[in-house]
Amino acid sequence: MRRVRERLSSLRDERGFTLIEIAVAMPIMLIVMGGMTLMLTTITHWSSQTQEETILQTESRAAVNRLETEIHGAFIGNDTPEITAATATSITFTTPDEVPTTYSGPVGSPTELAFHLLQVSYNVTNGVLQRRVATSTNTFPTAPLTTAWSFGAAGAWSTVLGQTGLGHISNTNVFTYYTASGLQTTPPTALTFPISSTAGIKAVGVNFSLTTGGSQPDTLNITDIVDMRQTDN
Repeated sequence: MRRVRERLSSLRDERGFTLIEIAVAMPIMLIVMGGMTLMLTTITHWSSQTQEETILQTESRAAVNRLETEIHGAFIGNDTPEITAATATSITFTTPDEVPTTYSGPVGSPTELAFHLLQVSYNVTNGVLQRRVATSTNTFPTAPLTTAWSFGAAGAWSTVLGQTGLGHISNTNVFTYYTASGLQTTPPTALTFPISSTAGIKAVGVNFSLTTGGSQPDTLNITDIVDMRQTDN
């Protein structure tokens, strides 16, 4: 009998969880699993947002650097304004292309670099910055010393900055313009719109507010004033 009781007692000790124990444990497990799920979701969200911000900063800085380089190098060479159109959301100017060729002058004359002139236009529409270019059909120094610059047809608009969900441009006052006297004030004083003449413009301000996508969008602001090369002379 004693052995039978010992075996019955042993069986009772291995009976597992009771219904009450399971009922108490289940809510605790659900709470723990819910917390872990929330933590993983949050980590994934912030990782994705950080990646978007990194991409946005890299791409926007590259696009703005190109824009500023072209503005700084604005050139025309015939005493007419390098900037031909200037509004808060668009700008058109002329600047040398990036692939100069060698120009051989007469014997005894120095060799010069010949280059085509680009008529570059930037325009902000529907939250994106677009660019298009027309290339001169003649080259420096033949133009503009002996003949006027002439340009072919402008190419199609291409998007260089801003897109839905990543880097959407949310502001409208993108470009500002400064004369030499305007640059000397503190802070610099920009020309008011509409600008009737672009002849006195010596610098261009660029201001982009770029908004990321997602449920918690972040804003990246890029603000610079770039002087035109003629200002350095």
